[in-house]
Amino acid sequence: MAEARQTEPILQLLDSQGLISAEQAQEVLEEHQRSGKPVRNVVVDMEIIPEDTLLELIAESLGTRVVNLPATDIPPDVVHAIPTSVARMYMVVPVDRSANSVTLASYDLMSPEKSDELMFVLSRDVLIVLAREEDIRSHVNQLYGDDSASVTEMLSALESEIESTEQLIELGSSTDERGIEEAAGSAPVIRYVNLVLYQAVQDRASDIHFEPFESEFKIRLRVDGALYDLAPPPKKLALPVISRLKVMANLNIAERRLPQDGRIQLTIAGRQIDFRVSCLPTQFGESVVLRVLDRGVVSLDIDNLGMPDDILSQFLLDLDKPNGIIVVTGPTGSGKTTTLYSALRRLNTVESKLLTAEDPVEYEIDGIIQVPINEAIGNSFERVLRAFLRQDPDILMIGEIRDLTTAHIAIHASLTGHLVFSTLHTNDAAGAVTRLIDMEVEPFLISSTLEAVIGQRLVRTICTNCKTAYKPDDQILASLSMKRADVGDRPFYYGAGCEHCHNTGYKGRKGIYEYLMISDPIRELINQRQPTLILRDKAVELGMRTLRQDGVRNILDGYTTVEEVRRYTS
Repeated sequence: MAEARQTEPILQLLDSQGLISAEQAQEVLEEHQRSGKPVRNVVVDMEIIPEDTLLELIAESLGTRVVNLPATDIPPDVVHAIPTSVARMYMVVPVDRSANSVTLASYDLMSPEKSDELMFVLSRDVLIVLAREEDIRSHVNQLYGDDSASVTEMLSALESEIESTEQLIELGSSTDERGIEEAAGSAPVIRYVNLVLYQAVQDRASDIHFEPFESEFKIRLRVDGALYDLAPPPKKLALPVISRLKVMANLNIAERRLPQDGRIQLTIAGRQIDFRVSCLPTQFGESVVLRVLDRGVVSLDIDNLGMPDDILSQFLLDLDKPNGIIVVTGPTGSGKTTTLYSALRRLNTVESKLLTAEDPVEYEIDGIIQVPINEAIGNSFERVLRAFLRQDPDILMIGEIRDLTTAHIAIHASLTGHLVFSTLHTNDAAGAVTRLIDMEVEPFLISSTLEAVIGQRLVRTICTNCKTAYKPDDQILASLSMKRADVGDRPFYYGAGCEHCHNTGYKGRKGIYEYLMISDPIRELINQRQPTLILRDKAVELGMRTLRQDGVRNILDGYTTVEEVRRYTS
């Protein structure tokens, strides 16, 4: 309970009132880690305390009050006291205003830093009161438009403010460091950056690209693996916006000649979001890419990976083995890390000690020792892994087997009674074996330690709003090595494109998998140094379904399209 007191104010508050036991607090933290839900939501969902009672306790501790939003009359001038972007970004509803202040209703704890930021952005004093989450969300939608309100519409409302600070923005486009800092800290720039981050989270983007060119400043979101443009802001905003991002990531805004990496942690619309920041100097300024790490979108529950039942059953059996190596393979962005995290979460018990070496750590999991790799200071995979074996671990996760040294440490750990997880960048599961042999790992070491290789890809799923059936012709079937008898009367599907999916025809992604079990016949082929093709054919003969075959299964089940399967499988 001591850790809960230090890290979670709500649990500390409930503990001080004698309203939660140590066991309940631990259950709350575990569910918070598993689902990514805010602690206050978990407390209410577990019926430890009613939401209204919790709000009263929080309000009393903060010296404020609780308001009943449905019974509160909010005049139009109060509604217009804050912009739409602020209401949505911070999930607040104005309930009163005066000449110099505005009273905002929130459903969550508001940190002093967040209150100060709101005061600056709104240029007036801010008083915080509390209300039910459901009431806050419905009022934001009712008063400021539903979630379909796009960043393009909100940007138009910011244009007048941007023009009013034109002189400051121009100053921020120069080489004057003080002018750049002032422009980056101006209210319109802060609000614009917050607006883009909000839109990215709403669209479930995995990455945000800020790209300065000679005559334009492009901002693009990667959603479901594909990039699309946001409405481009004025070119003069490039340096202030990028500088604002660097300030948020605690980077040096004066250094624009060298790459820099950092991290931003924000609460957006009530969700805790991490952004991994990468700055790269280019000919026309710094290109900045933010990797969006949203626990609310990525489920780390192994049952939610979308594995076929037969593969999931075998995977769970292999997870129960006392030692061995399990490798997940696929290109960048194929969901390998999520699969490994899900396995670690399942194995994360009081009886086991888990250690991970990652570059970088993407998601923090309570109870697991996670070590970020930092080659710049000599904290390499090799050095960390050698230290791991002196830490009395039961289970290890190595972010990637990169070379012979890393492979040998993983094998040594397996041979000494540890279960080891890692990743490789190969085209399919059988290719992982060949890759290890290419690293000059002895085949007998591979065959005696490797337990399974999972090959995976993420394919886009068809938008359910514009899903359209069609009958495939013989040419399409031939491209998938299928015959008319394999399909029968079952239709194929595609997305026609609609507003719901930005006219792409796709919404969301799901995994396709192949599972190579290292059985005795496969071990014999490994010891004989047989090539990838022979290994794959033998595995198929023994019952392995290839990535292409699993992709076809998803086409027939109506989840994805022929184009997606052909794009990601061969």
